[in-house]
Amino acid sequence: MVRILGYILILGVSVVELKTYSQSLFSSRAMGIGAYAPLVNDTRSFTENPAGIVHIRDWDLSIGTYIPAIRGSQGFVFQGVGLGKKILDDLAVAIQYSQGSAMEFGLPIAFSLEAVPVSVGKRINYDEPFAAAIGYRLSNRVSVGLSGRITRQKITDVQYQYDTLSLRFRQLPDNVSEVNVTSIDVGVQWKPFDVLSLSVVRRGLARFENGSFPDDLESYKLSNRRFLDLGASVRLRTNITMSAQYSTAQTGSLGVEWLSGNDFALRTGVYMNNDGSPFVSAVGAGVGWGYKFFSVDIAYLKFTSQKDRQGTSLVEQFDPSSITSIDLNRYTSDRVQFSLKVVFGNVRTSLVTIGGVEILEGVYPSAYEAFATRPIGRVRVKNISDQPIDVRARFYVEKYMDSPTESQPVYMLPGEEKELPLTAIFNEKVKGVEQMMVREGNVYVSATPAEEYDDKYAARVVIHGKHDWDGSVYSLRYFVTPEDPSILRYTRDVLLQHKDSLGNVSAGLEDFQKARVLFNAFAGKLVYVSDPKQSADYVQYPSETLQLQGGDCDDMTTCFSSLLNSVGISTAFVDVVPPEDSSKSHVYLLFDTGLDPRFGNSISPNAKRYITRKNQKGIETIWIPIETTVMTRGFEAAWSQGAQEYFDDVEIGLGLIKGWVKIVDVY
Repeated sequence: MVRILGYILILGVSVVELKTYSQSLFSSRAMGIGAYAPLVNDTRSFTENPAGIVHIRDWDLSIGTYIPAIRGSQGFVFQGVGLGKKILDDLAVAIQYSQGSAMEFGLPIAFSLEAVPVSVGKRINYDEPFAAAIGYRLSNRVSVGLSGRITRQKITDVQYQYDTLSLRFRQLPDNVSEVNVTSIDVGVQWKPFDVLSLSVVRRGLARFENGSFPDDLESYKLSNRRFLDLGASVRLRTNITMSAQYSTAQTGSLGVEWLSGNDFALRTGVYMNNDGSPFVSAVGAGVGWGYKFFSVDIAYLKFTSQKDRQGTSLVEQFDPSSITSIDLNRYTSDRVQFSLKVVFGNVRTSLVTIGGVEILEGVYPSAYEAFATRPIGRVRVKNISDQPIDVRARFYVEKYMDSPTESQPVYMLPGEEKELPLTAIFNEKVKGVEQMMVREGNVYVSATPAEEYDDKYAARVVIHGKHDWDGSVYSLRYFVTPEDPSILRYTRDVLLQHKDSLGNVSAGLEDFQKARVLFNAFAGKLVYVSDPKQSADYVQYPSETLQLQGGDCDDMTTCFSSLLNSVGISTAFVDVVPPEDSSKSHVYLLFDTGLDPRFGNSISPNAKRYITRKNQKGIETIWIPIETTVMTRGFEAAWSQGAQEYFDDVEIGLGLIKGWVKIVDVY
């Protein structure tokens, strides 16, 4: 009898305690933000709102693990794994296995010897190992989803029987009772505006129960309450999103996520519970980092009250009916959560869209090489995903480009809009275009290094004929072709004929005399043809001017510039657009004598007949103005006319200062 009383005493003391173990939230991102339902966009904690899984890419895998801050913790606990698949453009499915979604309570019970066999303890297990969801996009702004969760509830009654012969207790087979519940939830995500997302989730829309507990164990069943979760998220800036959530189960949360420019994310959230004290029940904080197809997250959850969260509690305070979520309840402990998400597969979801394309100018074959560095247009793009991306733009004109040109990657935050420049490397076929045509310029934008594009736009590109000129003096220089074989042959032949006279010229005046010889030889074969358009017209290439032995102002200027440049003499165009009468626009030429300004008298005693300016090397030299429209009258007449015009336009009229005279070097 003494030994029996001893057993009674030991068990009587232990009945005042129970042990609890509870799992963490599945996703570190969800735990850090708190109000996650309006932000679901992949398999991470998709049970918060199944409508969000329509945003996943082809295959989406997420894995979670955590460390509970509880006495007797054994370190890392494997939380579970989620897998999602995009089936069609608007349909996705996901499944989740949550080994860590479990709670186990040890409940000792005192007994008397009046009844045998005797129940001396109970083990109560709740877990939610499996969940599945399907989501469908109704439109670009509305999606719906349906999810199912299996919740298992098991009570194991440990029984002993006292053997009067041996005066010992012997253990009997456990008495096990089980109830399995399948709960169906339905969710909606709605984006009335790009910066606003709303969510509604109906928990427990339908319930299917299998099994039952004896009447004396019914109090250990989990709550079967049906409730509504309402959520909203607002993007305050391109990199800051705030979210809020309220549940009719008397809980709520607020959270904020900040995205840096280095693929890092910082998150924090607060959890609220109207049933307990204090009102703010927990605080979460987390950090994440993503790169291309994977992201890593870590979060910490700290509860403001540690009562019932350290593994033990009083028996009379154990209340399963208060547990509406195995994820988060009064027995959940502080913890550090780690999670990993990986995207893989071939089918791509668009992350960026084209808002518009602007082609800035047409393509002039004479200046086609300039578009390799100067934008031919720009494309307006928008990040329509919920993650930061690197965006590239490509431009391609079939036949006239060997391959698309690609812009440098531009970092864009969710919802952000930017303009990307479009450059073009044309091939030499463009130089063979005889007359103006309109071609299709394809613009592609993509958010990954892969060949696939997220969006495409066909823009109209005007390709002018090879002789067309836009009237800009900057473009006129592209008609200068000193490397043309016919130009090189002509200058070599002329200089060879004057070899003896040039041989007697001093080194300082050599370039000046070469220019004089070339000009007179060139002028003697040409006929000037007046151009009524004067600014934007048809320009001959220098070889054609030599062959035709005639041309207008622009033709003469570009041809003589080509001749001088072919023998190493730098030139510059003087573009004059008189403000009082733009119809009198005109272009004439400067060439570099290479002579030091100190020796200007060796060219002319009149300093107004030449100009001192820096050459290609940044050294000041003497330059000579030449009016090509009078070149048939010889070098001296063209020089005198050019000098007079430069003096009137620049020195008296202050054209350079006022901007109606421009000098463009042709190297």
